[in-house]
Formats: sequence, structure tokens, C-alpha cells
Amino acid sequence: MDWGLDIGRLFGTRVRIHWIFFIFVLFRLMRADDKQMELIYLLVLFLTVLVHEFGHIFAARHFQLRAEKIVLWPCGGLAFVGAGGSAWEEFWIAFFGPFTQIVLGACAAGWLYFHGGAFQFVADPLMPVMAVPGSASMVDLVVAIIFSVQVWLFAFNVLLPAYPLDGGRMLVALVLNKVGALKASGMAMVLTLISAAYLLSRSDSMLGFFLMIEAAMLYQMRQTGDIFSHPSFSTGSRPLYGNKAKKSAAKPKKTKQVSHLRLVDSKQCPQCGRSLPTTAKMCGFCEISV
Repeated sequence: MDWGLDIGRLFGTRVRIHWIFFIFVLFRLMRADDKQMELIYLLVLFLTVLVHEFGHIFAARHFQLRAEKIVLWPCGGLAFVGAGGSAWEEFWIAFFGPFTQIVLGACAAGWLYFHGGAFQFVADPLMPVMAVPGSASMVDLVVAIIFSVQVWLFAFNVLLPAYPLDGGRMLVALVLNKVGALKASGMAMVLTLISAAYLLSRSDSMLGFFLMIEAAMLYQMRQTGDIFSHPSFSTGSRPLYGNKAKKSAAKPKKTKQVSHLRLVDSKQCPQCGRSLPTTAKMCGFCEISV
């Protein structure tokens, strides 16, 4: 993942573009009929993925975790952040990537709505809403592309329960403490294979093969036992809510002292004169033998 163009630091995070990304862009442009619109689409996709990854970065920083770098490549982006200290931290770090699509999509939808645009619901899980711009102006066309990219990226990352997509990571964070690393990784592996088969059936071969490789890696780690040290599946240091909350000080237990006089009077302590039970071998107040 270090093979690429380093474009510098943005918000304190190093950003790299993998060399395969440029090959992907060139391949898409060569196949496109309208190269101008295809270039605009790829630029919107690039910036959207970058914002998406910074959603993960800022969430990790909120939990005081390291946020090393972002790598952009044809299958999306990778934010290199530290593992959350709890399952809920891991959940929110994964969630705040797709959350950026909600914000950007809402802004684009608002623009289209107030400029005469329309929306159509279609029976496609990865593109459930289509936007029709209100005019043929370049601005409206670009905003419609922005809206479509947000819908597709959100559906792809959240509705597909595949690992390491955000939906799969959130699912693992929710079930890890309940079922353990082995069952959670097995669930993730099966769902990743199903998601890969679905993408391949849609002729989305690149993302489908990527998920197949991820499922194979999970299978290998389960066989070797390395899954228990995997950052996403390690339960040893991954409580449900973490231990950062302040623990309330334990209230001292009230002890009730029982006087010797309330017991059976049979003999007296030679030191204090208190009455002691017959079986007493020591005075509880003076701690001397009787």
C-alpha cells in the first residue's frame, strides 16, 4: 500500500494515491463514450471517497487513537487508524465514514429539489434512489452525479454486510462480545462470500474478487488461530463500552457492632468486665484470652 503517489498531508494525515488507481482511471476513460462526464464522475468519486475516509480519521481522533494515513485505490479508500478500545468505539469509527455520505447526499438532494429536480426509487439495493436534474446545465448535472455517488457509496458500504466494508465492521463490533472472535469471524467470512457472489452477479468483478480475497484471508486466519490477535476480532482488550468511564467510589459498608451484653452472660472479661458467651476464648474488644 506504500506504492503510490504521496500528495502530502491534509488535516495532519498523509494521503497517498496507489498507482493502480491511475491505471483504473485510464481504463475507465478509454471505455467511456462521453469522456468529459466520465472524468467528472471519477473526480466526484475520488473526492467523495477522500471525505469518507476522513470521516474515519476524525472519529478515530475523537477517541484519541492514532490516524496514520489514507490510501486511495480502485476499490475505494483505506484509512489506517488504530483499533478502538471498545466495541462501541469500533462501531462509531466505522459508521462515521458512511455518515459523510448522508451529509453530502442531503446537501445535493436539497440543491436538486430547489432547482426543479426529481427523485425516482428503483429496485436496486446499491442504487435505490435516482436523481433527475431540473435542467441540462452543467451545475445541475454535476450535483446529480454527486447525489448518485453518495447513494451508491452509502449503500455499498452499509447495506453489504461484508468485511472489511463499513457494514461488516459495524456488524462485527455489535456481535463480537456476544459470540466471540471465532463465531464473529465465521459470520463475517460467510457474509463476505455472499456479498462477493452478489457483486460478481452484477458484473462488478473488481470489487467481487476483492471481497473473495478478504474472505479467503479470514478463513486462513481462522485455521491458523491468528484471528484471535486480529485488531477487529480481538476480544481480549475490546470490552463492549470500554473502561474510560469513571467508576463510582464504593460506599463503605456499615457494620453493626454487637455488644457482649446481648449474648449469653456466662463469664466476664478480666480486662474490661464485659460479659462473654460460654464458647468465647478471646474478648472481641480487648483481644485477650479469657
